[in-house]
Amino acid sequence: MLSMTRSTLLLLAALAVAPAAYAQGEEAEGEGEILIEEEVIPETPRTLNRAKKDFDKKNWALASIGFFSTITKEDPYFASDARYHLAFCLDQMGLPVSALEEYNRFFEGADPNDARIGDALQAAVNLARRLDAGFIIAPGVSRLDTSAVREGYRGPAMYWVGAWHLKNKNFTAAKAYLSLVPKETQYYARARMLEGIILTHPDNPQRNPALAIAPLAGALAAADRDAEDNTEWQVINLNLARTYYALGNFERAIEHFEKTPRSSALWHESLYEAAWSYFRLGRLSGALSHLQTVDSPFYDGTYHPDATLLRTLLFYYLCKYIDGQIMLNEFTEQHYPMAKEMETAVNAARKDPTGLFKSIYAWRSSRTEDGIELPEPVKQLFETDQDLVRVGDYLIAIQKELNRISEFGTGWEKSKLRTDLEGALGERMKVATDTKGAQALAKVESLLSSLQGHLGNAELYKVEMITAEKNLYDAAYQGRLADKIAKRVIDPDVPSGYRYWPFTGEYWADELGWYEINTINECLEIQR
Repeated sequence: MLSMTRSTLLLLAALAVAPAAYAQGEEAEGEGEILIEEEVIPETPRTLNRAKKDFDKKNWALASIGFFSTITKEDPYFASDARYHLAFCLDQMGLPVSALEEYNRFFEGADPNDARIGDALQAAVNLARRLDAGFIIAPGVSRLDTSAVREGYRGPAMYWVGAWHLKNKNFTAAKAYLSLVPKETQYYARARMLEGIILTHPDNPQRNPALAIAPLAGALAAADRDAEDNTEWQVINLNLARTYYALGNFERAIEHFEKTPRSSALWHESLYEAAWSYFRLGRLSGALSHLQTVDSPFYDGTYHPDATLLRTLLFYYLCKYIDGQIMLNEFTEQHYPMAKEMETAVNAARKDPTGLFKSIYAWRSSRTEDGIELPEPVKQLFETDQDLVRVGDYLIAIQKELNRISEFGTGWEKSKLRTDLEGALGERMKVATDTKGAQALAKVESLLSSLQGHLGNAELYKVEMITAEKNLYDAAYQGRLADKIAKRVIDPDVPSGYRYWPFTGEYWADELGWYEINTINECLEIQR
C-alpha cells in the first residue's frame, strides 16, 4: 500500500511541472508553479503618434502618409492599427476604392478580438454599397467570425462573401454564408437565387436541380415583382423556368417563361425558350406561335439562329419541305457573313481581350463604337449583362480616383503612398478589364463555335429537305405515294392533324406575343 501511495505522489508532482519546462526536460523552479511570460508591448513609434495627431486635426492627407509609413517601416505590431486609420483617411480624401482595399487588408490581418472590427465593417459595408463593390472586401470579411458583423450589416456582408465563394467554386462555403443573409434585407432574394444556382452549377459535385426549386421559388416570392425596376424578379423567374425545363417539367417551365414582362430585355429569350418547351410537349401550335413573334420583323436585328433552326425543324416534321428550304437558304445567306465577322473579332480579341471589353462596354453604356467590332446582333446579347455594367462603372470609379490623386498637393503628391495607390489602382484596373475581357471572349468564342455548327447542320438540313421532297415526288410518279407516306418516319412528339399555314399579314407591335397558329400535319394530309 505504501508503494502505491508513493508512486501516486510522484505522478502528481510530475504533472505539476510547468508544461514548457517539462517538454524541455527542465525542472520547475517552484513546486506546482506555472510561469507565464508577460507580453512586452513595444513603444509606439513617433511616426504613428504624429499621424494620429494629424488624424485628430482632420489633416487626412498628412495623417495618411504617417500611417502608410508605419505600415511599411515600423514594427508589424502597429500595422493593423495604422491600416484601420489609413482606410478612414483615404475615404475622407475622396478615394473610396483605395479605402476599400485598405479595409480589406485590415480584415485579412486583424486579430479576431480587435475592438475596431465592428466599426471597420460598418464603414466598409456602407462604402461598398455606395460603389456596388462588395467584391473588394469579401476576401477579408470571409476571414472574420460572422458574429463580428453587426445587425443591419449582415445582409450585404454575408451575401458578398457567399457570392465570392461561389465565384471561386467553393460551393459548401458559399451556401453557408448565403444562408446567413437575413430575410428582411434586400439581399435575401438574391441570396436564395444563388443558393438555387449552386444546386444547378455544372461544376458542383452535389448538383441536384430538383433541390434547386425550393430556394429559387423562395427567391421569387421574396423579390418585388411590382418594383419600378424588377430586373431582379425577372432574372430569378427565368432561372426557375430553366430549372423546371432541365427537370423535364415543361408545363411549369412554360408557366414561368410566359411570366416575363413584354417590356423586359429578357422577353425575346423567354419566348424562344418557351417555344422549346411547347415543342418538347408535342404542342406545335404553341411552339410556332411563339416563334412567330421571335422571327417577326421587330426582331430582325436580334441574334437568334437557334430559333430559326427550331422553326425549320418544325417545317421538316410537318412535311413543309419547300418552305423549309427557303428558310434555310435565308439563314445561311444571313449568318455566313456574320460568322466571318465574329471570327475576325475573336482573332483580334485573343490578342487584346481588353479591346473586346471596351467595345462591348462602350456599346452597352452609350451605344458608341470603341475597340474591336462585333456584329450588332451579337452585341445585343450583352444587353442584359449587369456584371458588364458593374465592372465598367468600377473602372470609371478607379479612373476618377487616379485623377483625384493627381490633384493632391502639400507634399502628398511626392509620397510613396501616392505611388503605392496608383500602382494598386492600375493593377486593379488591369485585372478587371482582363478578367471581363476574357469572359466576353469566351462567350463570343462559344457563340462562334455554335454558329459554325448551326451552319454545318443547315447544309445537312437542306440535303434532308431536298431528299425528302424528291422521295415524295418519286413515290407520286410511281403511284405509291400512300405507301411512302405511311412509312414516313414522323417525330413521335408531333401530334396528328397538324399543318402550318404561313403568315402573310401585317405585323403590329401590340400583337407580339399574342399570335396563335393552327396547324395540320401535311405528312398525313397528303395521304388522304
